[in-house]
Amino acid sequence: MRSLGISGMRVFGDSITAGFNASQPHLAWPALFAEAVDCLPIRNHAIPGTVLQGSQLADGKPRPDNGIGRFEKVLLDAPHRDAILILYGYNDARYTAAPDTMNVRNFSRDYATMLEKLIAAGHAERLAIGSPPYLPDAGFLVGSTGFTSQTRMGFEGYVEVVRKLARRFSLFYAPVYENMKARGDGDLTSADMVHPNDAGHRAIFDAFTNADRS
Repeated sequence: MRSLGISGMRVFGDSITAGFNASQPHLAWPALFAEAVDCLPIRNHAIPGTVLQGSQLADGKPRPDNGIGRFEKVLLDAPHRDAILILYGYNDARYTAAPDTMNVRNFSRDYATMLEKLIAAGHAERLAIGSPPYLPDAGFLVGSTGFTSQTRMGFEGYVEVVRKLARRFSLFYAPVYENMKARGDGDLTSADMVHPNDAGHRAIFDAFTNADRS
């Protein structure tokens, strides 16, 4: 990273990237990553409960603090050479209450728009995107209104979108979902069946550490 002139990192996502259910702050995946790269300064721009897309929910309004609506302010606020690590799509994939608007097609559209602007600003060499973390089978039944009833096939459609976008734009791809799935259903999840435990955060860290350019 230092050979690319990188002097810091910015991470972007939802509650998992904010570090939810790691037993200690330093065991959350962004903190693990920062430690692994000689403690480079890190700006954590994750907001719990957010989605990436700006599509309308069942109430006819976009979800507050969605990624497409705020990325320019926090990731393009000024010229910089920070690495950008994005882990979005988990809540998009879980939400099922407005299928005509909040769907995988619009997720792909807004994610691509965000990536195009980041690349146009010169961040392609320092940009890594991760597939949504694995949700165990029991997790499909847990959540607030609208965030239940998804299927495995429907969830994995969002994983495939991120994988294809990484390939389309030749970006570093972190196979977060794939790595966590290989460890077994629920083994990396905390008691709430939604957020990762310490081992889950380490699996996310491992996926980003070993991200390959698609």
